Amino acid sequence: MSDSLILNVRDLHAGYGRVPVLHGIDLAVTEGQIIGVLGHNGMGKTTLLKTLMGIVPATSGRVEFDGVDISDEPTHERSRLGLGYVPQGRGIFPQLSVYDNLRMGVVEHGEEEHEAIETILQEFPQLQPLLDRSGGALSGGEQQILALARCFISKPDLVFLDE
Repeated sequence: MSDSLILNVRDLHAGYGRVPVLHGIDLAVTEGQIIGVLGHNGMGKTTLLKTLMGIVPATSGRVEFDGVDISDEPTHERSRLGLGYVPQGRGIFPQLSVYDNLRMGVVEHGEEEHEAIETILQEFPQLQPLLDRSGGALSGGEQQILALARCFISKPDLVFLDE
């Protein structure tokens, strides 16, 4: 395992409106490390991940990814920089085909869209026969596989998995 710090979170605070949820979170993740955040329902696990992705704005604190302060960066920029997120409940687009769901995950990384999809289908071959099926018609397990594939197609350096 490398000692290279990939995520550094200091004194992170966030919440919803006037309801604070995160109170001074500190977190350091090194390259190759796997971290689990455990707690009862309503303890702020999802809020933490959404704040790290920029979906929920931090009220204070600092988030550094790969040595760069991303505290004020929007979600799409964090994704472009190499953060991946699989939300709780999968977050697929139920009306779109599996193929189009995968297209939604392609981020500029110098690879053609079709090539990126072909590459991810080698990693998730069970999606190949489902490409024309709508995301909403998939089983729960198939939807979870699609959500993972859509995240990994962007070749993230760090992935947040929410339940």
